[in-house]
Amino acid sequence: MNRRTLLLAGTAALVAGPGAVLRAAEPAPSPPSAAELAALEGRAAGIRAVREVKRLQHAWAQFAEAGQWAEMAALVAEDAELSVPPAVVKGRAAIHAWIVETMGGGAKHLAPGRLNVRLFLSPVITLAPDCRSAKGRWHEVAMTGEHGARADWAGGIHENDYVVEDGAWKIKALRYHPQFAGPYQPGWRNVAAEVPLVPYHYTPDGAGTPIPAGIAAAVQGSASRRLARLAGDAEVLAAATHVQNLQAAYGFYTDRKLWDDVADLFAPDGVLEDGGAVMRGRAAIRASLGASGLAEGELNDRPQLVPVVTVAADGRSARVRGIEIGQTGQHRGKSFWSVAIYDNRFEKRDGVWRIAAMKRTPRMRADYAAGWAKDLPELPGSAAYPAAAGPRAALAPRLAPPAKPARAPDWNAIRRDLDFAEAFDGAENVSNAYGYYIDEYRWDDTADLFAADGWKELSYIGTYVGRERVRGSLFSRYGNKGRSPGFLAIHQKTQPFVSISEDGARVNIRLRLFQFNSQRDGDGSYISGIYENQVTRENGVWRIHGMDLDYVWLASYTGGWAAIEPGSSRRFAPTPEAVAKYPPDAPLRGVQFAPFPEIAPMGFHFRNPVSGRAPALLLGWSDGRRS
Repeated sequence: MNRRTLLLAGTAALVAGPGAVLRAAEPAPSPPSAAELAALEGRAAGIRAVREVKRLQHAWAQFAEAGQWAEMAALVAEDAELSVPPAVVKGRAAIHAWIVETMGGGAKHLAPGRLNVRLFLSPVITLAPDCRSAKGRWHEVAMTGEHGARADWAGGIHENDYVVEDGAWKIKALRYHPQFAGPYQPGWRNVAAEVPLVPYHYTPDGAGTPIPAGIAAAVQGSASRRLARLAGDAEVLAAATHVQNLQAAYGFYTDRKLWDDVADLFAPDGVLEDGGAVMRGRAAIRASLGASGLAEGELNDRPQLVPVVTVAADGRSARVRGIEIGQTGQHRGKSFWSVAIYDNRFEKRDGVWRIAAMKRTPRMRADYAAGWAKDLPELPGSAAYPAAAGPRAALAPRLAPPAKPARAPDWNAIRRDLDFAEAFDGAENVSNAYGYYIDEYRWDDTADLFAADGWKELSYIGTYVGRERVRGSLFSRYGNKGRSPGFLAIHQKTQPFVSISEDGARVNIRLRLFQFNSQRDGDGSYISGIYENQVTRENGVWRIHGMDLDYVWLASYTGGWAAIEPGSSRRFAPTPEAVAKYPPDAPLRGVQFAPFPEIAPMGFHFRNPVSGRAPALLLGWSDGRRS
């Protein structure tokens, strides 16, 4: 397959969505060879499999929050095994009974007054060569409770197995390894004096190869029919990627109250329904959002999590259902936790994906000081905790029905769509693998995720360029003794937005850092920030080419983000003498320390995926060396 050449410099042309960049003229597509067609069919099957696995685990989380125990049980294989210490449960029927008892308190559905938010974050998925089994590593964070009685935290790592059974992906083994837990007051603690390492199912190269080469897709028919079917499949996979990007962009813009950009994401006749209030038309939506920009000391973080994507067979419309967690409030004032369910519809018009309708259902809002056990404010709508159970999740059984074959398949379009879709999973995989490795101070594995010429910002110090310089910087900064037995730093990477260059060679991914820290005896803490990573392919393996992290805020559990002492993160800076022992190759791009309550500039690697509006700071492709 011939690739076009594109010179990328400064703000490189990145495909964040159809219409976001001007495309160069393309040569007329030539018919693929038999080998090329078979390879692309296998590649499409692999991408679809990885998406189905992620969707399956996200559906588990959605059904858990909605209290749909039977639907949860239907996601596991007939002979599945569930291991949630101390319980080990085997078989679908027994797993169903366990869910009813432990999550539902014996009730067939989630009763009003019970909260069961279970977030699955940071997937690292690896697919078997036969495309019929897979493994996945996840972080789980659980916010549970019973009104008037309790509010609880729990978190840990899943190492799960997945399998195709009767033509559908199912959970074969769900293995939970608890790391922290505790009541809302005084907060979580480590579950043991020394929380052990959870073995990895992947290597750095394995994380960079979520879809193995050489998948043989079982496709029949003439070459022309196969190509038409492949074009439809590729369009569906690209559609799923575009709408997940749009949902992520909505969250990133909402964090900063960039309301013009939020409104731009909607169709001209789009609808926003929020807690019973309905705004029709883009102008009305924009008017309802208010003044743009965060005030000094204002926090409006709105992570968009566990998206379940469903695409229509024609690849022209889609739906995304997920959970929004709110971390909001005013420095030195009131602050809140909140939970909302979003159920949104997207449409592709004139080649551009937009939000056609957004339905946001407020589920819970709790004063940070008190938690969600009691004294909760009333919320608009009819699905607010504790008065009612949440809205039921009506989820299709798979990502999309069989795609409609394209009438006039375009070989270049097929390649672009598959490049884009595969880049999403490859970039997310290696970015998340990085978090799991640094949690355990595994510096060689961490460095091996980087390209030979890759670069990384080292917090509070500067940028190191080249894989071996990255490796050396980690050992120099943190030593070689492993993590402290009594402390857990849990780097959860969420809400990916992925862009790909015109030639498919360069990928950017924006991720939210949603970090929880835990100790055996002592206060927990949080870190929030934004990663802007660059990813490339090196000898067939996805590698991190650049890692740029902007911290936004760091807070202890006691007091939370409203009680942050300005400048307190400076205590983590190394001494000048320590830096001099292994000096960086370039400075940090952004601020050195988490700025909150100050509102510092925040860069984006992408323009608005609908309107093309440029952010105030547009990040270009970098070699890591910056003046």
